[in-house]
Amino acid sequence: MIGRLFRCGRDCKRADPLLTGEQHGAFQHLARRSPFVLQQIASLPRRVKQAAARSRGVWLWPVLVALAPACGPLVDKAPFPTRFDSLTPGDLLGPFDGIVVDEETDRPVGGAVVAASWAFERGIGLAGPDGAQEVVMETTADGRYRVPILQELPSGGSSRVRRFTLIVYHRGHVGWRSDRRFPGGEVRRDFSQRGNRVRLEKWRPSLLRHRHLVFLGGGAAVKAASAWELQPASLELEGAAPGTSLAGTVAPVAPVAAGPASLDVSTVLSEDELRAVTGYAGAFDVLKLSDLPTTEFYDSRHFKAQGKPESYDVGVRVWRLGQVGAETQYAKLLAELPGAKRSDEIADSSLRAKNSDVIGLAFLSRERGVVVSVTCGVSQCTDAGSLLKLAKLIESRLSELPAAPATPPAEAPATPAPGPTTGPTK
Repeated sequence: MIGRLFRCGRDCKRADPLLTGEQHGAFQHLARRSPFVLQQIASLPRRVKQAAARSRGVWLWPVLVALAPACGPLVDKAPFPTRFDSLTPGDLLGPFDGIVVDEETDRPVGGAVVAASWAFERGIGLAGPDGAQEVVMETTADGRYRVPILQELPSGGSSRVRRFTLIVYHRGHVGWRSDRRFPGGEVRRDFSQRGNRVRLEKWRPSLLRHRHLVFLGGGAAVKAASAWELQPASLELEGAAPGTSLAGTVAPVAPVAAGPASLDVSTVLSEDELRAVTGYAGAFDVLKLSDLPTTEFYDSRHFKAQGKPESYDVGVRVWRLGQVGAETQYAKLLAELPGAKRSDEIADSSLRAKNSDVIGLAFLSRERGVVVSVTCGVSQCTDAGSLLKLAKLIESRLSELPAAPATPPAEAPATPAPGPTTGPTK
C-alpha cells in the first residue's frame, strides 16, 4: 500500500480510501526527507500496513519512528534560516534559490558559477567523512539561480547529511561562500535557503590571489573557472607585490576619496519592509532622530506613524566605529539602557531592553565594526519576534554600508534614551 501511495502523487486518497488527509501529508513529507524509510515501510507485511491505516495514525507513527533510524540518514539542523526575514531554520536538503548582484551597482550578475555541495558523515560517536555531492550551474541573465532538492541520499543507519555549502564565483569579483567571508574568514550570517541575495564585491588590487584560491575551495567547476588566478597567485608566493602582472608591471590602484562622507543608513530598512514584518497598514513619516547628529560614524532613522502615538513608532540607530569602538559602544548600551539583558540571538552579541511603551534590541557585528539599536513601540511590535525579524533584516543589509573611517572617534558616542524618538528631525 505504502509504495503505491507515493507513486500516485495527488491521487493517493482516491487510490486508497484508508489513508486520511493527515497521514497523506505526513507520508509526502517523509518521502522528501528519507526515501529509504519509505522503501522499508513498503516491504512490511500487508496486515501491518492495513492495521496502521485503520488506526488512523495510532499504530502508524510508532512504526515510522522505529524504522527511521535504522534505514535512513539523519539530516542535521541547518545553521541558516528559510528566508532572510524568517526565524524558521532552513532545510539542508533544499531547494535553494536566490539572486547574484554586484555590490556596488546592485545589478544582476549573469554567468556566475554557482556550486552547491552537500557533505555526508558516517559513524556513531566517532564520525568520519562519507563522501559528498555537488550540483553546478550558472546564473541566468537576470542573476538568478535555483538548486533542486538533494535526491540521492547516503544509506545506512549511522549516515547523516552534515552540511550544505554554496559557492559563487565570477571573474572580477571576490568569491562568495555561504559559510564564511573573505579575506578575514569570519562566519557568514546573511545566507538564507530561499530568496538569498549574493552581493559580489569587486576585486581590489590589495587582495591576495593565493589566499583567495584557498578560501574558494570547491570542486572541479570552481577550480576550472578560477584557474586563471594560479599565475598571479604563484607570483605572490615568489615575492611579487599584489597586482603584479607577468610582465612585472603593477596594476594601478584606484584613488581614495579625499574626505570622509557622512554615514547613510537609509538602505537598511524601508517602510514597506517594516509594514511587512509588523503587519501595520498605516503610513509613516521617515525622519532622523535628533538625540545625536549624523556624522561619518553615526546615523539614524525614525519611522513615525502618521496620526498615532509614539507606541507605534520605530527607531533605528547605527554606529560604524571599527571593531574596538563598536565593542566599547555595545558595552555602554548594555550598561546604560534600562533593564538591558544579554540575549545573544543575533550577530556576535545582542541585548534586549524594555520600558512601559517601547521594546528594544541592540546587536554587535565585530566583523564590520558596527553596533545597531532597534527600538519599537509596543503597539507596533506586538511580540518579541517582530523586533527580532526587523533586527535580522537590518543585519542582512550591513554589507551595503561602507567600511568604518580610518580614524574612529576618541570616545564612543553618548548612549541615547531607550525610546524610539527623541524629537525627530528631517
